[in-house]
Amino acid sequence: MRKVKIQNRLTVIFLIVSVIPIIFIGFYSYTIYSKSINNKLSKSTFQALTLLNRTMLSELNNYQYLAGSVSTNSIIQERLSAAPNEPAPSNAAINHAMDNLYRTIYPGYVQNVRVIDAKNQPIYELGYDGIPNPMYEEIMKQVELNAPYDSLNYVKSYRAYNTIVLGRKIFDQDDIGVPLGHVFVFIGGELFSKVILSSVDLGTGSSLLIMNREGKVMSSNQKDTPLGEPYYKDELFKQIKTQEAKKNHSFQGMVNGKMQQISYINNNQLGWYMISTVPFSYINSETSKITTGLLIVVSIIVVVCILIIIVLYKSILKPIKQIIVFCNQIFYGDLSSRIEDHSNDEMGVLANRINSMVSRMEQLMKDQKKDLKRRRSLELQMLQSQINPHFLFNTLNSLRWLAMINQVPVLSDGISSLAELLRSTIIDQDEQITIKQELNNLDHYFAIQKIRYADRFDIEYDLDESLLQSMIPKLILQPIAENAILHGVTDIGGKVLIQIKVYAKNEYTLIIEIIDNGKGFDTTKSEKADNLSGIGISNVADRIKLQYGESYGLFITSSMGHGTCCRLIIPKQTYELKG
Repeated sequence: MRKVKIQNRLTVIFLIVSVIPIIFIGFYSYTIYSKSINNKLSKSTFQALTLLNRTMLSELNNYQYLAGSVSTNSIIQERLSAAPNEPAPSNAAINHAMDNLYRTIYPGYVQNVRVIDAKNQPIYELGYDGIPNPMYEEIMKQVELNAPYDSLNYVKSYRAYNTIVLGRKIFDQDDIGVPLGHVFVFIGGELFSKVILSSVDLGTGSSLLIMNREGKVMSSNQKDTPLGEPYYKDELFKQIKTQEAKKNHSFQGMVNGKMQQISYINNNQLGWYMISTVPFSYINSETSKITTGLLIVVSIIVVVCILIIIVLYKSILKPIKQIIVFCNQIFYGDLSSRIEDHSNDEMGVLANRINSMVSRMEQLMKDQKKDLKRRRSLELQMLQSQINPHFLFNTLNSLRWLAMINQVPVLSDGISSLAELLRSTIIDQDEQITIKQELNNLDHYFAIQKIRYADRFDIEYDLDESLLQSMIPKLILQPIAENAILHGVTDIGGKVLIQIKVYAKNEYTLIIEIIDNGKGFDTTKSEKADNLSGIGISNVADRIKLQYGESYGLFITSSMGHGTCCRLIIPKQTYELKG
């Protein structure tokens, strides 16, 4: 008998119940405090970005005003709108007009002003610094995308200066639907990086960035930030576009392997994003002392909890798991195990109750088997006691001799078959007989039924002689044969052929089939056939499953007008001769 020892420790459970709320409250308080700081920082950062954006727009107004003044200048308009063969202002006239314009409008960080016509040919350039012609084509594409608003683009000038180019499309003042050319105002990058962005400090390690709509950095307050390229392989801009779709202007994200608090403002008119990133190391600096202390306390509690869990597992959880395994064994029919626990606590009471139930179940199953065996024995005894065998056989012999004297061989043979059949069923006490013996009984039964049905069926055997000494339960073929006669013989004439086959399915299983080509029946309807012993077809199937298991049994297939096949599947058991 397997023994499982169980000990209950209620004090351990109380300790666990006490420690878990402490850990939960500590982490919950820390989380609420951290979220409060993050929310305040997010709001303050977004407000700072809003003010910074306004300052930037205010500063850009001067450069936009310069671009607008150039676009509407009468000399520029006359030169750009002149037909190829018409007289137009000379370059000297344009230079003079632009010099007069600069006396009133000339913001401090202008590096160059360039005007080109509709054929992309320059008609004016201030000349302080410039960029390659292919860059102008890219800037003009951005101007077209951002129309009717101005476009801002980062370029690296010939002198390797970081420059922001403000581009604007020039239209005919008399017909605003006619484009005449473009004006480009080159703004020194220091205006953004040193004058505007550097004036705001969001904390140690924080960054302020200006990106275009493609995610390329146009300006930054950090000198080591590459300009004109995506920021850290575009990982920041992708997160911004995702959050923008959700209308979140502040969120947490990973940038360059570090968790950052990210805020941004999108200026649709200028096609830029103003972005701030604040590392969590700075955000959490105010709570670092509390965090350290809390982590120490939590670490101690966790270590204690681990020790408690180990004790708990050994004293309670492991025995409970063993109880579950024990209950599973009971579920699958193993009633030999018992739980041993002599304690007076709840676990001991539970173990004793389980042991009592298992013992009761085991006893009930034993009693059930005894009752079943006794019931089957009483059934046979009852059948045997219904008619006195000696009186019955003497009477049958008298009738048989009387039939022979009166020269009625059919009646004589029928009475002889009946006597032999009754002898095997009443006198023979064995519950297991050979297939050969059972087939002999079946021959006698068929002889009797041929008298009853006026020889309206024939019998055909297909037997494997090596299987005839195999053991089978007595009286399992006669109900099946009766079923074949009852459902096979028709009322319209003609003989029915009943085939009996015995063959091996494999090394361990044999099959007996009784097949008729009669009228058949509908297997969906419940039908029971009575036989000589009072045990029908369903009883045969139940006997086989009870004796051999669920994988064996009687299987019937039939259909109206196509006959019936009764297939009996049982294990192969060889008959052993007694010496």
